[in-house]
Amino acid sequence: MTETTARTLVLSRHAKAEPSAASDHERELSAQGHRDAAAVGHWLAAAGHSFGAVVCSTSTRTRQTWSDIHASGVAAEKVRFDERLYDGDPGTLLEVLAEIPERVRNLLVVGHAPTIPELADLLADPEASDKAAVTALRSSFPSGCVAVLTVEEPWAELAPGSATLIEVTTPRA
Repeated sequence: MTETTARTLVLSRHAKAEPSAASDHERELSAQGHRDAAAVGHWLAAAGHSFGAVVCSTSTRTRQTWSDIHASGVAAEKVRFDERLYDGDPGTLLEVLAEIPERVRNLLVVGHAPTIPELADLLADPEASDKAAVTALRSSFPSGCVAVLTVEEPWAELAPGSATLIEVTTPRA
């Protein structure tokens, strides 16, 4: 993989949400969730991540997660809120990713379980990926968890096993 073709895909599950609201879509982050989302932002910033694009679910808790990440020093050139991330499956998310412009080298997706970890597992080549990261991904993907993958293919050509999972972490405040 060359530096000019490498792309980074960061998949994040929203931080801890309150247990109830008028609707699931309207659930807000808990106080701990806000702190944890900020911790995700600090971790991403410390790791040098900035994004050409962010795609975020339209739910309140994912919007708040992105807002806290951004407020913690993570830059993004373009942010798009997409309702398909709210209840879509991994195939739907692949369709969303296929719409990302080729010029975007670094992409953050903020969504929900089980779709975010299922997409990470689907994309990760188990032979090329970090073994500890694969084990972590398959054992648990709690709120605020982040999976970092690298890909060589254009976003529109992502397919099962086409990415390398390099890290799974759950920053906490």
